Amino acid sequence: MTLNLIRLPSGTVIDGWHVVKELGNGGFAVVYLVEKNGKPHALKLARHRDASGDEKKTHARVVQELAILLTLSHPNIVSPRGFGYAETGNVFLVLDYVDGWTLGEWKERKHPTAHEILSVFVKLASALAYMHSKGILHRDLKLENVLIRKSDGEPVIIDYSCATHGHADELTDEGLPPGTDRFRAPEQFRFLRAHLDEHRARYAFQVADEIFALGAMLYELLTDARPTQHRDRFTLNHPIAAPLAARVVNPRVPAALSDLVESMLSRDPTRRPVDTEVLRRELAELLEDPGADYTAPVHPPSEQRQPEPAEGGAPAALAPKGKPRSLRLGQLAAGAAVVVLAAVVALWNVPQEAPTPPAEPHVAARAVPPNVPSAPLKTVSPDMSAPAPMFPGDAGTAPAAVQEDVSVKTQRPEAPKQARAGRAQTAPTLPDVCKGLPLVAALAMGCPGVQVRPEPFTCPAGAQEAMRDELHWRVDGERFQLVIDDRKGREEDPWFPAGADVVGVVPKGVTDPRHLQVAPPGTRFLGGKVYLIPEKTRDGDPGRVVVKYDRVKVPGKDELPVCFVVDLPAEAVKDTAAKSRNWGTGKPVSEWP
Repeated sequence: MTLNLIRLPSGTVIDGWHVVKELGNGGFAVVYLVEKNGKPHALKLARHRDASGDEKKTHARVVQELAILLTLSHPNIVSPRGFGYAETGNVFLVLDYVDGWTLGEWKERKHPTAHEILSVFVKLASALAYMHSKGILHRDLKLENVLIRKSDGEPVIIDYSCATHGHADELTDEGLPPGTDRFRAPEQFRFLRAHLDEHRARYAFQVADEIFALGAMLYELLTDARPTQHRDRFTLNHPIAAPLAARVVNPRVPAALSDLVESMLSRDPTRRPVDTEVLRRELAELLEDPGADYTAPVHPPSEQRQPEPAEGGAPAALAPKGKPRSLRLGQLAAGAAVVVLAAVVALWNVPQEAPTPPAEPHVAARAVPPNVPSAPLKTVSPDMSAPAPMFPGDAGTAPAAVQEDVSVKTQRPEAPKQARAGRAQTAPTLPDVCKGLPLVAALAMGCPGVQVRPEPFTCPAGAQEAMRDELHWRVDGERFQLVIDDRKGREEDPWFPAGADVVGVVPKGVTDPRHLQVAPPGTRFLGGKVYLIPEKTRDGDPGRVVVKYDRVKVPGKDELPVCFVVDLPAEAVKDTAAKSRNWGTGKPVSEWP
């Protein structure tokens, strides 16, 4: 039975994490407020386990989210504090609990000035620039995925379930990546229209898409008095017709800020700021402006309390204080006429609806009362709630800086605005951030790459404990026979692509008494990842195939974390694949040299 239908009641214990209440329930995971050692955290539990009926690949998304977050260390990005597997195999991720408001809620409660909004977005752009330098893209930036912490007003980017990196497997079968339609860049819809009949066409998400989403968020805060309310709004990402300038919709918006937002929402991605570091500098430059229009609330609190109009039209809050409402509506009507005309011209370019996954819950969401009881869950996982090392070899410090090779270069500091024109943007590549990652993160990230040997690793303590105490394996001291990829026959010599996911199985015919006792036929090795070592061996083989498995399911036992490695000689190596036999022996290890 999977946990996709279970709602954990208060008091349930998951590997020492005590469930306090449910915070949110999304399409990929359920988020709970939990406590350990008296400290609150957010626990994200995947809806499905690996190898179950998981059409949305919720298990893989949580594992990939964990892998990505383990490579990041930034004050404005949510931090992981633990992870593990429930006894049913559902992976969970423990995060910092951010007691705060979503960006939209913060705006409505605090009535911020342009300066205060800019202060938040400078920090968001800084976090994104740091993230992009590591080849990671969030892909679902929106008001709900930024929390403003109540204690200090710091913004925190959350929910990396849609995030990706340069070596990640795509977890959707659709043309567009997962995300929220309102915050998609218009070029995504143009791509979808152009490749409507191409089943395998996949849009390549870019840094320019992130900049558009950030611009859409900024536009919402500047023009909408109540962004948390669900109602029809101006389209922000029509392939041809741009939305009205923020200053036209709300004259309180400073002109220079309105111009920057307009460039971020440009239909032409090369007209947007060239990357998020350039964007950060432009936002910081505006933040230094001492003008009175930057120090006044962009929406007066009195206007934000006005009711919605009874029939159509713009919200009352959009009418500038002290100016005739008819003039304001006249401006909107003129702008609407332009939009209608452009829409007629672009009739055949109207985007098809792209499938959007249900939004992930944020950790400050209203609790949903649990109503289905559940038995306590036993797990084996590391605990990162204390200032213990997050990376092997660390002494409780943040991971060391990594030298990145980024394909998007930043503009010279003295002229950021000129960088918008004529500069193509490409997605950054994933640098070598894999060294020292925990095994589960390294596997999910596809480390270390195709033409290098697997990075050395030390098996996590939880996996070593499971192999020794639960499975009674002699770690570093015995071998088990298995079929490497259960989708192919034992006698086959298949090609193994680098980075491929495989599941191993112990077949019938094993006769060794020890083997039959601790790894009998039917034992399944899960989470396998293929690596290549394209170097000639001493025996004259052209290379080696190495497969790492990170979990095992022995008949009659719970699924458990392990470190199990198979090392086979390759018969042939070509490009990013190697041919080898599908039968061999593997060993449980405490480390990989």
